Amino acid sequence: MHILLAIIGVLSFLAVWYWRIKMISGAARGSYDAAKTVVNFPRRHAFRKKAGRTGLKTVTDPREAAAIMMLEVARTRGTVNEAQEAAIRAEMIEHFGFSDSQAQAWITEAGFRLREDVAPHAVITRMSDVITGTPGMGPKEFDDLCAMLENVAVSDGHVSTEERDLIQIWRQKAGLN
Repeated sequence: MHILLAIIGVLSFLAVWYWRIKMISGAARGSYDAAKTVVNFPRRHAFRKKAGRTGLKTVTDPREAAAIMMLEVARTRGTVNEAQEAAIRAEMIEHFGFSDSQAQAWITEAGFRLREDVAPHAVITRMSDVITGTPGMGPKEFDDLCAMLENVAVSDGHVSTEERDLIQIWRQKAGLN
């Protein structure tokens, strides 16, 4: 009987220590997860902050602003057709030195930026401010962009009054009048 009692005692001792080790490892795992959360907080916070700032307020590249302006001119009569998209792509390839895939990616990004329901005049005004405020941009670049906008406007055969108005806003902001 004393052997059976010793075996039960040893098994109880092992069971208690197994349970304690399991609890300690669970606490250590919880501490490790908490430490990982604390370490990744700045990265997660920066991502959330950047993700919350989408749209036109984050545009600082004059090429991206020009792409958005061309797309906005093309969108004045509804959805952008193939001729207008091809004209935008051709202008970006010619003036920005992009490949066809890069130009398509920038057009897609510009479309993403324009997903908010913002008035076309406000878009052109905001993007004009980005371009005119960029160091190194001068009258030649402003005139080139005006030609790019006009080429996009005439790409589908005729220019609407809305397209002319948007181009005129750019001309006034750039001092081309």
